Amino acid sequence: MQVLIPNEYGVETPVAGARLTFLPYDRDSVLTALESRFATPRPDTSRLDSLFQAFREPFGGYLRLAAHHERVTRTRDSLVEAGASPASLQPLTDSLGRLEPGLAAARRDLDRVRAMMPAAESLRNRMAAWEDSASLEYDSVARYLIRQSIRDVVTDSTDAAGWRTVKLKQGTWWLYVRAINVNDPNAQWYWNVPVVGDTIILSPANGRSRWRLR
Repeated sequence: MQVLIPNEYGVETPVAGARLTFLPYDRDSVLTALESRFATPRPDTSRLDSLFQAFREPFGGYLRLAAHHERVTRTRDSLVEAGASPASLQPLTDSLGRLEPGLAAARRDLDRVRAMMPAAESLRNRMAAWEDSASLEYDSVARYLIRQSIRDVVTDSTDAAGWRTVKLKQGTWWLYVRAINVNDPNAQWYWNVPVVGDTIILSPANGRSRWRLR
């Protein structure tokens, strides 16, 4: 199996060191059942959604410009170290000069929306507290399901190329993985997929980007 996530330019890139958890039950089904039985309904998230969205776009714009600026800078510096002439360096110097005003403006935009983050953090903490309370019985339910399946949880992590080969006992398995979302510091990539066949590729096509509550 392999784990892939989009980089700052949307190109799917292997994830090294992603923690893989193979469960003999469907994790999401257990959580959904517990939350449906909880005394209070899930809090409204529309305000938190809008705050995260307001932050996501300026963050992404700044991230892409900063990455581009860093690449041009590295290229110029490596040429300087190699003894390149000033004339050959001029196009890179000009490119950096054009990038810097836009990067400064993007940084100012990002600083402005950062002022909204304390309000988002308060709402995020409230949501995390609700999920903790609603899923209080998760561990005991999981232990029961593991005993019933007569199979233990299997964990591993991906290598530098995002791959890992794991041998599983016969039976129904689900694969649960989280990974950083490099384009949104308030989100993470999440997969909870049935193990079908001998090769699984985890990517945005079969996962989803969702809030990172902690």
